Amino acid sequence: MNFSPGSSTAQKQHVGQQPASFGAKHTPSGSTNAPQTAKAPSPGTGRLSGQGSVPFNLLATLLAAPASSMTVEEAKNLCQIPLPPLCAVCCNFDPYRAPPDHDDSEGPKSWARKEYNIPEGIPVGKISIGKSEDLIESAKRGCFYCSMVFTALGAVSPGWDSEKSFIHIFLAAGLPVCVRLQFGVTSTVVLGKEEMLGLGIELEEGQVMDFVMTVGDPNKPAIDVEIYRPQVPLDQRTVAYSVLEPLVEHVGFAEEIPGHAADEKCFDFIKEKVAHCIKEHKCGRGGPLPLLPDRVVWIEANQGTGIQLVEPKDVRAKYIALSYCWDPVTPDAYLTDASTFNQRKVGMLYVDLPPLIQDIVSCARKLGIEYVWIDRLCIIQDDAEDVHRQTPQMGEIYGNATLTILAPSASSENDRILVDRGTKWQAYGLALDINGIGSLALRFRRRTHPLGKDDTGADYGKACTRAWCWQERLLSGRTIFYTPGALKFECHCHSIWEGFGQDVTGHSWSAKLDDISHYSWTMLVEEYTSRDITPPSDRLPAVEAVMKRIERSQGWAPLWGIWSNMLVESLGWESRESKQIGMHAARMNPGRYAPTWSWASVDGHISYVSARPVEGVGSVGINQVVYDLELRKLNAASGLITVVGHVVLVEVSCRIEVDGLSATEAGEEKKLRYTYEVQGVYADASGPQGFPMKPDVALKPWSGNVNGRHISTVIRVPFGESIPEKSWTADCLCLLVSKSKLRCLVLFLGASLLESGVWERLGMVEGLHPGIFRNSQRQTINIG
Repeated sequence: MNFSPGSSTAQKQHVGQQPASFGAKHTPSGSTNAPQTAKAPSPGTGRLSGQGSVPFNLLATLLAAPASSMTVEEAKNLCQIPLPPLCAVCCNFDPYRAPPDHDDSEGPKSWARKEYNIPEGIPVGKISIGKSEDLIESAKRGCFYCSMVFTALGAVSPGWDSEKSFIHIFLAAGLPVCVRLQFGVTSTVVLGKEEMLGLGIELEEGQVMDFVMTVGDPNKPAIDVEIYRPQVPLDQRTVAYSVLEPLVEHVGFAEEIPGHAADEKCFDFIKEKVAHCIKEHKCGRGGPLPLLPDRVVWIEANQGTGIQLVEPKDVRAKYIALSYCWDPVTPDAYLTDASTFNQRKVGMLYVDLPPLIQDIVSCARKLGIEYVWIDRLCIIQDDAEDVHRQTPQMGEIYGNATLTILAPSASSENDRILVDRGTKWQAYGLALDINGIGSLALRFRRRTHPLGKDDTGADYGKACTRAWCWQERLLSGRTIFYTPGALKFECHCHSIWEGFGQDVTGHSWSAKLDDISHYSWTMLVEEYTSRDITPPSDRLPAVEAVMKRIERSQGWAPLWGIWSNMLVESLGWESRESKQIGMHAARMNPGRYAPTWSWASVDGHISYVSARPVEGVGSVGINQVVYDLELRKLNAASGLITVVGHVVLVEVSCRIEVDGLSATEAGEEKKLRYTYEVQGVYADASGPQGFPMKPDVALKPWSGNVNGRHISTVIRVPFGESIPEKSWTADCLCLLVSKSKLRCLVLFLGASLLESGVWERLGMVEGLHPGIFRNSQRQTINIG
């Protein structure tokens, strides 16, 4: 913003009352070079006026003096700049006057407490601007806080203001201002007590539920930008800084992020965080000097190459473990197998290593750590016995490591992590200039990670989409993430990103194992099944070490991916719906890797959302959930369980139609839409209606002989078989799992084709009225 001084003849003088505009300047992150002007649009002008208590020629000299030359109060008396009037759109970035984002004891945390470790009592606000035009108009009317947002978004996403969009501004005392730009339109529907009662949920008197509906462009993800104050050393602050600071007192501080991942400041960041954790925390299971694994790569070996595979015996030393993505294995892939094992023990040349492993060796040397554990080098890949022996040790290997390096910015071992971070993540200068008085520098940049994702084991790159990396991160005591935009350090006490302000920390996702509950376990399973796994048969082995650690700490008994002591409560999983309406998101595994009642029996992303209480709604009265199903017997080896519960026979239909939204060209395979419903259990004023059913995978009717008995049932479509193309209707069992007064959760079962008298899971639904079981009897059911 540029201001010009006024007359200096009066004792109390107007220092400026001129149009104000922002200048956005682009500076490479971590650079000390002069900033370059960016082409950031200006929405309009604003005015601010101030008064000086001394003649102007003396005022300019005093304002340029060091801030230590007078107190803050003396500085403010020297030159008074009234704060702008409160803007109804952005609330001047003031979390005390913005709409509060409260923490709910029964619902979600506020955005700031979900993202950061902040003290109780810190004000937190969230401003939702349903139409970006409102902010643009406010900026044109002269609000320089709205102008900051406009300028920042224009720099990171040129042309944003010409498209339909909406904006959220996240505020909290002491933290940078975070702005989220989302393309599309949004609207809010408010449902009161009567409407919610129709959905089987009772609200307290006066309570309402807000449902936010968003129609966005899937090809244009949200953009998060943070506006912050750079840390200015005390000896570089001027009196003018003290005068102008109240204008941005609600904008928190942040550090600069180096532009290259091999910058010395990056290695200093890692050293500092690891040393602090070793000294102050108890995150690493192996202590300051952990016991080395059975095999490890020694990068300071006393021989010509300096790198060799060794098999230490009872040796304690610091070591790094690597978590990353593999490329498909080819004949020339660099790994350890029976033919190269002895050669690896003789030595390895740095230049022969894949690029990622070269960078890991460089990191270890910079950090002063002599040993690294890398699965492709430390496990004999074509030796099934060695793989079988080493896989159960993952908990100790990653848990004991001094540091795990997770490489989400690398898509395989052939990518580097010590690279230039690119212009996408570079920071911009935002100067508040008052000619003749001074300036106040702000900064803004695209956030290196989406707001609100850290709490769910966020996707920072390809490695974070891999199921094995999910386990390795949970098992590790300390992890450093090489993401495209910045480093992130995580231990079991907190997480810290490069760029965080002094003493600012976030929550630790990997600490979830330290305070596990059934509820939090279901959340972890959701995250885990959203990760890729190859081959599908690895789905249970890749979570085995995590479950073993929980077994040791909690005394729970693992059983096919769930816990035997909470088996009934664990049955309410469902296959996550496909992004394309009417399509099947999950599929059958190539083999029978788990019993059908386990989520591991299907290949796909699963959810427990229907088995959890509705957030913000009390769990008493008609909303109280009671589990009706009883577990009587289980066979851990075969996975057969015997339960007792209410059962009714229902008719399930599958309506199959050509998807009208995907017109097909001649010769193209037609796309079909599948709608599964339970018939005869629901009616409205127009008569009986089908109630939506959630299949685990594609289903089909089946008739034939099983062990000499003719049966007609519904089955999961086996792996490799075609899905039906014609609509069908068939009978299956409906088993009550849990109920409240107006709703219940049920499983659908079909007869097993493998064993007489055994049923197999087909799907589930939550929301049916429990009255359908009014005339049913409790029966004993075997489920495999």
